[in-house]
Amino acid sequence: MTEDLERRLRDTERRIRDLDGRLDDLDTEHQSLKSKIGYTEDLDDELRRIRSDVSECESKIENLEEELSDRVGDTEQATQRLTQHVRLLEGQIMAAGGVPEADLDTFTKDQRALARTMERGWAARRLLLSDHERRTHELRVQRRRETADRHRAAQTAAVDAVGALIASRYGTHGHTEAAGRLSAAITEETRLRQELARQSPSADESADALADDAETRADKQPVMAAGDRAEKRLTLALRSRLADAVRSRSLLPAWFVTVLGAAPPARGTDAWLETATRVLLYRLTYDITDQVVALGSAPSDADRHRSTWYEQLRKDLRRW
Repeated sequence: MTEDLERRLRDTERRIRDLDGRLDDLDTEHQSLKSKIGYTEDLDDELRRIRSDVSECESKIENLEEELSDRVGDTEQATQRLTQHVRLLEGQIMAAGGVPEADLDTFTKDQRALARTMERGWAARRLLLSDHERRTHELRVQRRRETADRHRAAQTAAVDAVGALIASRYGTHGHTEAAGRLSAAITEETRLRQELARQSPSADESADALADDAETRADKQPVMAAGDRAEKRLTLALRSRLADAVRSRSLLPAWFVTVLGAAPPARGTDAWLETATRVLLYRLTYDITDQVVALGSAPSDADRHRSTWYEQLRKDLRRW
């Protein structure tokens, strides 16, 4: 009895020691957490200061960007004014030296007739479907044709399944299989028939549009071909005239110098010459006589071809 009591006391003492150890460990962890929490609070303060500094830097950068943009704009304007003064001085020096003026605004009757032929070709081409429109119509017709092919295949499958069903005895494996194929074929045929009915109206419209376009294309082909030939002849003649003026170092008109300079650049000479030729062709086509503004006033949006050409030339002229 005494031994049992002593043993129980020893076990109790051991458990108490274990509890004391666990309490010591918990106290150590508690102190560690308190230290970490304090460190975290320091980090939060530091992060807030960093964010504030970053925000201040971003504000300064934005202000610098605005200031830089203003200065770049001022520099570009000053450069443009300087360029204009240089071109003016070049013209005055060349005129004082007796340099002949290049005539880029006088066109022959034949050239004006070619310009009208070219315009008629453009007008005829505008009656045709664009590449995007034609491709859209073709896809609609093709989609309806493919759906019709699948629909016929589904009908054939249904007929075959009916034949197999009739030829087999009720209750057999073949009869059950044929019935399943017939059910699937009927479901597919119904779906495709509905899809075909949905596609048909737009496909019919597209087919009519393609037929009309083919007829118009055949009818207007001579006019378009004549327009293409006229454009090539005019482009070659105007390019040759401009090349002669540059080669002879003639004094170019003010409207030309304003947008293209007094002479071709050392780099990109071919692109410069092509742009200049297109400007001449534009002035001839639309009878632009303005001696200061190369392209004249902006055209109306109603004339889509001219408006598109005008915007493209303005874009190209920015390079020079």
